[in-house]
Amino acid sequence: MPHVITRPGSISGMWIAVLLALTHAANDALTAVLGALLPTLEVKFSASPILLAVLVAVFSISSSAPQPVLGSVADRVGLRQIAAIGVALAAITLSLIGVAPTVLVLILLLLLGGLGSAALHPISTSIVGGAASKNPSLAVGLFTAGGMVGFAIGPVLILYLISQFGIHMTPWLMVPGLILAVLVYLLLPDFEPHAIRRTRLRLVKSAFNRQTIFLTLASTLINLAFLTYTSAVPLWLVNEHRIETNAPLLGWTLAAFSIAAALGAVAGGVMSPRIGGITTTVASLLAATAAFLVVLLLPAGGGTLIAGAVAGFMLYASQPLLIVAAQTLNPNAPTAAAGVVIGIGSGLAGLLYIGSGILQGMIGLIPAMQLNFLLLIPAALIATRGLRVATDKSR
Repeated sequence: MPHVITRPGSISGMWIAVLLALTHAANDALTAVLGALLPTLEVKFSASPILLAVLVAVFSISSSAPQPVLGSVADRVGLRQIAAIGVALAAITLSLIGVAPTVLVLILLLLLGGLGSAALHPISTSIVGGAASKNPSLAVGLFTAGGMVGFAIGPVLILYLISQFGIHMTPWLMVPGLILAVLVYLLLPDFEPHAIRRTRLRLVKSAFNRQTIFLTLASTLINLAFLTYTSAVPLWLVNEHRIETNAPLLGWTLAAFSIAAALGAVAGGVMSPRIGGITTTVASLLAATAAFLVVLLLPAGGGTLIAGAVAGFMLYASQPLLIVAAQTLNPNAPTAAAGVVIGIGSGLAGLLYIGSGILQGMIGLIPAMQLNFLLLIPAALIATRGLRVATDKSR
């Protein structure tokens, strides 16, 4: 059942969605900093492909695996409080990545920043995608779009700052996140604790059922493709095409991908009620696979931007559908269920990406990337198992 407001906030309705979308944008702009800085960090720390993959995995796991637990904590303690603390923590730590003096400090910043980011996603999707929404898929798609817009802005902004003022300017990126964290705490309403008699462990455990596991496995492979593009493509452009580590093309390549992903998330929410969640998911993931493979065949430039944008659009068309399906399957623990699909899926993708880093050193960057993208084909088949049951239950 949906969360119930116990104390009205200073804003309501559409303005809550707007605030959370803006907060998601600011948060994800900082999460995109790592991908944009990987070529710079590769040079700064003389990092191997395995170390770079570990950095990506550390952040991916810390920003995702704790989501079910943090979601259930928020269900019990308070949505706005946990969300505000998380946004502030992420803003402070992730903005310091560029000035980290050692690899160990960098890893600590990624761990703390990941935990902060992990708090925002299941809480916000639970609010905007609750039963009160007329079109939960579209509502979650809009929230997802906010994050993708932020993820698009982040690389362009960070590379501009580096090229103009030097890498020591990155701490200024914490300012928008801190402002929005304060607004979330002050303006959002209070919600009644969800399933108050159940322990946090039982809330998370209840979200683990066969259908949700299928949705999570599909989310894992989708997130692996996402990690591969946002982390390996900048390295591919620098190492294979001799692009400068602070070249604007790196930022715009990630930005085009992310903006298109935002549009794809909204489009998926719009199309799902019309042609069905299963059809939308399978068609979009197969199309994404083809587009990703085309990216690697093209020279660096406009063609790369266009093919990457198509890949991002198709990849994220299915993301809100998996989240809403998980919440439909778990009506008594919607926030924890969203955390399982988003969080566990991203965490497992992070672990798999470490294996991808090892594989990059063995067989080369491009073959390892191609293999990761081809895994979207089984992802499409796996997703249909959970989506079918969720569709039947919602009728």
